[in-house]
Amino acid sequence: MINWENLNCDINKASKDFEKLKVKSTSIEPINPRNEFIELRQKLIKARDNIFEAYNLDKVNKLDYPFDLLFGLEVYQILNEDIGFANRVATNDDVWRYLSIYVIPDIVHSRWSLNADHFYKISRRIWLKTIWWYIHLSWRGNKKDTYEILKNNSTDTILQLVERPGIGYYVEMYRELMLQYSTFEDKSRDLFRRVLKLNTARLLTISPELVEGGLQGYVSDLFETVQNRD
Repeated sequence: MINWENLNCDINKASKDFEKLKVKSTSIEPINPRNEFIELRQKLIKARDNIFEAYNLDKVNKLDYPFDLLFGLEVYQILNEDIGFANRVATNDDVWRYLSIYVIPDIVHSRWSLNADHFYKISRRIWLKTIWWYIHLSWRGNKKDTYEILKNNSTDTILQLVERPGIGYYVEMYRELMLQYSTFEDKSRDLFRRVLKLNTARLLTISPELVEGGLQGYVSDLFETVQNRD
């Protein structure tokens, strides 16, 4: 089993080793994960290849939200508690920096080129971290149902959700929020942003599970309040 607690990849080390990555004609070098991560790399590469084949992504000029969603679902399923991965591990940026730079830099590069912000530099923008949390905060118990409620969103939806304060708290509330959001035809950036902003303000004084109607009632009221202000 992978010893997640033993990873040391602070931002200084990540910066130095990120600069060593070189893009070749058909690969990125060096890719030398520790032995305990080789099997994980193989699973993630296979997942990537399956997505590319199923959705003909080899032909697209630039990967975007559909790949974020599809690969995020695979990452979430592969990084599960069976290999010791849990919420506590997911809050550790050392883990995401290590996976990005040493384990699957080629996959990260295929999405963001050699953009340091999405590899390691800006915590809230580390791509693997954001797509894992996006799926975690939206999870419906299986990949199929989770895909269905997220398929009409955008990259901006990921950023809006994951960059909000309190990530990791009220997970069930966020899952209810994402479920209800999927029922709205209005997928504008403004609606989602305003609902999340109102939620952040209300969480300072309200426990969602204690309001009338519980989490479902609390989330419904968020959307109703925002819409009534229009």
